Order: sequence, then C-alpha cells, then structure tokens
Amino acid sequence: MIRRNKPNRPRRPLIPGSRLTAALAIAAVLAWAGPAAAMSSCEGTLAATLLHPLPKPIVVGLDIHDASPANQQLADRFMAGLRNAGVTVGDHPNVLLHVTSSQLGGDSSGGGGGFESSYSDMSGLSGGIPTGMPPMPNTRLTAPRPAPSPPLLILRIDATEAQASRISWVASAQCRRTGTDDGQLAQDLGLVIGSVLGQRVERRPF
Repeated sequence: MIRRNKPNRPRRPLIPGSRLTAALAIAAVLAWAGPAAAMSSCEGTLAATLLHPLPKPIVVGLDIHDASPANQQLADRFMAGLRNAGVTVGDHPNVLLHVTSSQLGGDSSGGGGGFESSYSDMSGLSGGIPTGMPPMPNTRLTAPRPAPSPPLLILRIDATEAQASRISWVASAQCRRTGTDDGQLAQDLGLVIGSVLGQRVERRPF
C-alpha cells in the first residue's frame, strides 16, 4: 500500500503586534474585573460622564468639610482605594473629588422606614452610614413580616480642577450594602471610582 504524503498547508503569517494586542485586551478586561471583584462591601451600578478634560498628570485630593478623626480615617481608606486603582494622590492636587451620599433604609414596608439623608462630604460614611428608621409596629400580628432588604447607598462624585467650581467629571453610583465594615466600604468605593476617573462610562455593574 502506497501512502501519499499530504501536502503541507501554508501557515498563516503572524500579524505583527497581534499577540501584543490580544495581551492588552486581556489586561484591559482584568483591569476592570479587578475593582468589580473587590467590591465585596456593596453591589450595584456605576455611570460617569466627562464634561471637560482633566489635567494630566492627575494628582487627586478629597474635599472634606468635617475633618473629624472618624471622617479622616474613612477619607484615608477612600484615598487608599484610589491609589490601589493606580491614581496618584497628593497634598497638592490638581483635581479635587467631592462626594455626596445618601441612603435609603433597608425596610420601607409596614408604614415606616425609608429614612434618607444627604451629606456634602465623606461624613456620610463616618461612624457607620445611618441606618433606616425602625418600621412602625405592624398591628396585624398574623401577617408575616418580610425580611428587611439591605440599605441602598446612593453616591455622586464630582471632580473639579483644584479650587475651581466648574465640574469637569461626574459619576453616580448606587449599591446595596453587603457588609458592615465602613472602612472597607470607603476603600472599595475609592477603588471603583479610581478605576474610571476621567472616563465616560455607561451604566455598569460592580
């Protein structure tokens, strides 16, 4: 029996830089997946809009009106999250972040709950975000009471150039708290915000 050698198929030439492009694409996916996976203290969505270009290189600071020890500790954790995202922070920033937060209490059923507060800075995270007001007692003893849902945290983050009043970048986020550590929450938020600072982002889960 005579075996015929199959003709060798021509190999496709490698496109220069194709492997590098693929590697960069994978790195980009991992870069976003990192902060999202690390957000163990709150799960929700984020959107951001760039209104005016931010200066480069960016050096970020946090606008804190109430520099109490508790607030300062949470601000430090927030800034640590920014650094973990690759953002440069410093004492002489050219970009200031302004954080406004509010919370909807975990249980708005039964005629009570739904407590909401607004804050002008990170003081909304000091000493634990205020929980919802306790629901009014249900006089219908036979009716089962539903389990309270986790508190909903709503955040707005504005970025301005140094002391300028014009907002150059704005982000909004809302999430359900899944943990009780306020320091970890502040650091996780810093990581998520730092990963998209200066970018336009459609509503994206984290």
